[in-house]
Amino acid sequence: MAKNDRLLIDGIIDDRVSQKLPSEKRDEAFEYFCIEEILKDWDLSQDELKSGWIDGRGDGGIDAFYVFVNGHPLLEAEQFMWPKTGAELVVCLITCKHHDSFKQVTIDALAATLPEFFDFSIESKDLKGAYSPDLISQRTKLFFAYRRLAPRLNKMRIEVTYASRGDSNDIGTEVRARSDQIKKIITDSFAKCEASFNFVGAAELIDLNRKKPNYSLELPYVEVFSQGETYVLLANLSAYFRFISDDEGKLRRYLFDSNVRDFMGLNRVNEDIRETLNNAASPDFWWLNNGVTILATAASVIGNSIHMDEIQIVNGLQTTESIFRHFNSSSFIDDNRAVLVKVIVSRDDSVRDAIIRATNNQTDVEQVSLHATDRIQRDIEEVLHRSGIFYERRKNFYANQGHSAGEIVTPLYIAAGYAALVLKLPHLAAGFRSKYIRSPEAYSAIFSDRSPLDVWPNIVKLLKHADQILETVRPRGGGSAERFLKSNRYLLCLASVAKHLGTFDFSAQDIAKLDADAITDDAMLVNWSRMAAVGSTRAQWSSKQNVASFCLKMEAELGIKNARRIENAPNLVSAAQVPYDKRTQRVDKDFAIKVHALLPDQPWKPGIHKSICDKLGCTVSEYFGAVEQLIEEGLVNRQRDGVVYDAEGNVLMFDPERVDPHTLQLKER
Repeated sequence: MAKNDRLLIDGIIDDRVSQKLPSEKRDEAFEYFCIEEILKDWDLSQDELKSGWIDGRGDGGIDAFYVFVNGHPLLEAEQFMWPKTGAELVVCLITCKHHDSFKQVTIDALAATLPEFFDFSIESKDLKGAYSPDLISQRTKLFFAYRRLAPRLNKMRIEVTYASRGDSNDIGTEVRARSDQIKKIITDSFAKCEASFNFVGAAELIDLNRKKPNYSLELPYVEVFSQGETYVLLANLSAYFRFISDDEGKLRRYLFDSNVRDFMGLNRVNEDIRETLNNAASPDFWWLNNGVTILATAASVIGNSIHMDEIQIVNGLQTTESIFRHFNSSSFIDDNRAVLVKVIVSRDDSVRDAIIRATNNQTDVEQVSLHATDRIQRDIEEVLHRSGIFYERRKNFYANQGHSAGEIVTPLYIAAGYAALVLKLPHLAAGFRSKYIRSPEAYSAIFSDRSPLDVWPNIVKLLKHADQILETVRPRGGGSAERFLKSNRYLLCLASVAKHLGTFDFSAQDIAKLDADAITDDAMLVNWSRMAAVGSTRAQWSSKQNVASFCLKMEAELGIKNARRIENAPNLVSAAQVPYDKRTQRVDKDFAIKVHALLPDQPWKPGIHKSICDKLGCTVSEYFGAVEQLIEEGLVNRQRDGVVYDAEGNVLMFDPERVDPHTLQLKER
């Protein structure tokens, strides 16, 4: 390590602390910086990065925990597009310490956690360690993925990384031996699993920080046809493989930011691609494959190559990943067969969006995946940009241009703010997930072209203001900044706007006209004190009942009108979460409580609704309406086909008599 590497790292962290990225606490700023850099090649969005950041009490020595299936982060198990064959499972565990050396005590904590943590014969509730709910949730996600992929798991790898400001060339013998022990714990826990333990010090962090995605690349071709600024060419498969691979031999995932489809695993189409690639005697590849479409802002033909700037592969992800996997698993990469590549040059964002939508709307793709190209999304991007806010409707678009996380907001962030303030659902916003806006109805309820565009800058200002206030009161050592902020920012914003306007029944138009700066720091701090007197955890404010009670209390004590508006807010997620097959009828609370008293522990057996309907003399529709309300209040969990899910879509348990433990599908009878 060079003498000044540590000084450079300290300078980077100084800058992040001054910008509160993610907070003004130095250890957290260093920690999040390390996570960003270590996972840079995975090209994760800010929301995806924060989903695995679990530092805090009960973290078992693990600051970040990520599960990847075929190169894509596993965020919502029940919504994930699971590969049918050829699965690769990668687990990344990261621990970060703002130390100037690598210490054994840090690795000791990991060594104490992992033996029981990776022993899936132990249920989470029976673990001896006092682990946080976030860590347990990640373990459950890994357990689910491992079991689900077991029949088709080709490769598994667990990477453990210890990052500090130390020198990776100066690691003590005992520390090194302890890291080897952790690798053995992993290989003893999972058969045929690759295990690695990486020490990342100041020098490595500097190198990672300087590594930038390259969007200007050159692709050799065999033949080319051009008209204006459109090119159609044939490129050798081996040349295309090198084009999509970086200097370290990894796939340039950042080139797919505009491609709305994830790699679908080896489904029928991709299985055919793989068989074609494996059969050197097959007809030329481009005869059998639709090829790839690339968007660029400039292109020029030089000799037998085409040079492109600001490259985005907008169609052909399945083809590209299949080609990469084929050559990456082989030592022989010379292949004269060709792939068809279309290159379209355009600098007009609306034209580019139209091309993205058209090229990705030709196969079965969820419509929500195409929303980044919607007019409303481009309008929001523009109105926020005028306020100095960069809106990443396309993943990492502004991050890759060098804008800091403090300048950037994501669709999920502003959607949660809209749900809290306009739809009056702060309890939902506290645990907001992308699946909540997966249905067209839920998406349209939030990203409505009937709302004034000026509502969006004010929503962001209010959320950022709340974050600033909460950062000053956040207890040190209480967990990651984002977890605390997400638990409290939405209700704090709602309460502060209601106090300022004198009513909870304000509209999107009212927020658009609001002078957000008129809500002072002192006003927010007073409202925070009211919240803190009741509770400040995610579980506290994820309950609609608790939120409604708090707002009714504000109405009684302060005279703020229409607190019932919160209690009567519609349920946004009923269509977006795991649905029931039965039609439901809205019921009152007293009836829902009666149903709750008769429900046994989950998972419920088939026909339980019949016995309860008989006892209460109610209809099936009323029964399921009561269950929906109990789920909404957090009193029971959503269940489908014998599998029980928590509020974030993680599998909690299943009925072993009805459900196959490997696939979590109903057993054939």
